[in-house]
Amino acid sequence: MLRVDCTYGHDLPLGHLTREFGPGLHGLAGPNGAGKSTLLSTIAGEIDPLSGTVSPDSPGAVTRIAEPAFYPDLTVGEHLTLMGTTAEVIDRWALTELLDAPPSWLSSGQRQRVFLACQLPAAADVSVIDEPERHLDADWVDVLCAELVTLADDGAVIVVATHSPAVLAHCHDVIELG
Repeated sequence: MLRVDCTYGHDLPLGHLTREFGPGLHGLAGPNGAGKSTLLSTIAGEIDPLSGTVSPDSPGAVTRIAEPAFYPDLTVGEHLTLMGTTAEVIDRWALTELLDAPPSWLSSGQRQRVFLACQLPAAADVSVIDEPERHLDADWVDVLCAELVTLADDGAVIVVATHSPAVLAHCHDVIELG
């Protein structure tokens, strides 16, 4: 469970949200600049709310998944090993042929798949995810949606900011910002 009753923003408020999030996949939608990423950063504890509170059931139990980041001297396989990624996940994201390559050699879509394969299995009971569909084609967005739904069905609270109609269609509810 995650309880949010806060005004969020940087120096100036972007919005206020009062909401309880139970297990499930929850979407944040709205135009660029509406505050989706700022709200996710606030929920994750990276930015203090301007007022109010964000209360996950367990302190420090929020994972934020955003921009892909990699160690430049490690191969894809070494990243996956470091994160404890299983062979099943490697197969699901079709990464076997990429294991010996450094991430810098990959297309943006391949890098996003590697990043999601590393991050999604390590997600906490509450996860906030910023535009996970970036750089993925429609088939990979379908794989992503299946992964997010599985995490939610297993009892996780997933809050995802997205512009993707496909991702939003899989959400249990959608909050429009802006």
